[in-house]
Amino acid sequence: MPRNPPTKAKPETTPKPPAARPETAADAARGNARLLWTLVIGGVLYTCYLASSLILPIVLAGFFALLLSPLMRRAPLRWLPRGVSALLLVLALLGSLGATGVFLSAPAAEWVRKVPFVMREAAPKLREMVETFNQASRARASLGELTGSREPGGDTVVVQPPQPDLIEATPRVLGPVLAVILLTFSFLVYGDDVLRKLLMLRPTRAQKQLTEEIVQQIQSDLSRYMLSVSATSAALGVATGLLLWQLGVPDPVLWGALAAALNLTPIVGPLLMALLLALVGLSQFDTLGAALLPAAGFLVLNGFESQVLTPMVLGRTMRINPLAIILWLMVWGWLWGVAGLLVAVPMLVCLKIVASRVQAWNRWSLLLE
Repeated sequence: MPRNPPTKAKPETTPKPPAARPETAADAARGNARLLWTLVIGGVLYTCYLASSLILPIVLAGFFALLLSPLMRRAPLRWLPRGVSALLLVLALLGSLGATGVFLSAPAAEWVRKVPFVMREAAPKLREMVETFNQASRARASLGELTGSREPGGDTVVVQPPQPDLIEATPRVLGPVLAVILLTFSFLVYGDDVLRKLLMLRPTRAQKQLTEEIVQQIQSDLSRYMLSVSATSAALGVATGLLLWQLGVPDPVLWGALAAALNLTPIVGPLLMALLLALVGLSQFDTLGAALLPAAGFLVLNGFESQVLTPMVLGRTMRINPLAIILWLMVWGWLWGVAGLLVAVPMLVCLKIVASRVQAWNRWSLLLE
């Protein structure tokens, strides 16, 4: 009988992995847009750092103009010519700042003169607070003696701080101040004309209306924010002055005004104020508990102001994430120093308003809340 031919086994075929989905044109466009925005943000930050002496007066003047422009639309200023109204507002702002500076200049100069004596009187109490670190230092020195190592000797060099040249420093300070004053006056007088011309450049009527609404909301909300924060900071300054007066700290009016001014810079300003009050307390009181009482009392008052009073006045719509504020302050403090810390939060408020009105930026507005 014929044998059946052996059947050939079919080779096993491994399933091929699914082909990767090719990148679509939309994905490529989104990646290019992200890269472009990264380059634009980096270029803007580099330009702000490189041309800070030119850009910072413009930013400060724009901030003051946004703050004062709603007042020009109210009686009796709205019945006056724009130039006269702007001049009156600028003079009122300069007069209030100048009067405050003159009133506080004498006690401030006295405390600046007493800084070395304050540090010398506070040093023994500070030494008690860092006794643990002193013990560690003595242990390290004993270990060095046991191992035979010696610190290299040398002559003591006393470095005298450079004496400021007021004649040379005056033009560097006076120039930017005059630029801010002149630009603020110009923005108040010609700002509406520039806005109308800017609206004419928008292609559609909807975009023109959106731009006008954003600018008006920035003006009204920024003015409301700054006036509310100024009022709560003034209340904090009054409470701080009364507390220090009750504790017997000299010049409570000076420290109350300084507390109100530093409170305009969130987080960083109150921490700096607490440090200053701690040094003042260490120089004025004998015991460590009494010395730390002014700083502790201020921190309690600041906590009530920042967590209860300010949110109650502003509401939830103007609240910003504290982490966003810290990062924003770090960026602009690094770029522009103290002036950057002063204008950082108003710029962040403007950014939040724009992000909340532009649909493509809504997610950034949610991150800032």
